[in-house]
Amino acid sequence: MRIMSRPRLTYLLGILILPCIALGWLPHTARQLPQKVKRAPPPAPTFYLVVEQNGCRSDSIGARGVSNLPTGAIIDLLIADFDGDGWKYYSNEVTAAVGEDGRFSATIRPRRDLTFRHNLIITATFGTVYHHQPQNVLEVVGDHGENLDDLGNPQAGTVSGFNTILQTIARVPFCGP
Repeated sequence: MRIMSRPRLTYLLGILILPCIALGWLPHTARQLPQKVKRAPPPAPTFYLVVEQNGCRSDSIGARGVSNLPTGAIIDLLIADFDGDGWKYYSNEVTAAVGEDGRFSATIRPRRDLTFRHNLIITATFGTVYHHQPQNVLEVVGDHGENLDDLGNPQAGTVSGFNTILQTIARVPFCGP
């Protein structure tokens, strides 16, 4: 019988035995890997309104958004651009209602004799002062929107006396000619 050299024996042990040991440990270590824990998202501390561009041509811009406002809340959408200290409006107001899933969407068309160009802004506004909101919405946000400003909501503002609104904007970077 031939005797193996020590380096060769170590090599063979490394090839044959170590993988078997590793395979034996694999189920044990796989159970210890961190797993994602599915948790419900924390509740928003206040009401929010988010909007984004969803499709764009020189004659129409799609807008979609989400909100935790009650189902049926009416959102105003406009396309505008900054104009000194105010806005230049490229569209008339379009309304969208918040669905049961918190989503809303609309297609916005330009005003007569205007076409959309790039670098415009979508403004989304919710307020009880602008539209007759459904009763279920008023019960939650208040007749004058007084419940919209919990915890210093950064999207909330006051208009026409003591009426509180939510407002946000989104950039429309690439649209039109």
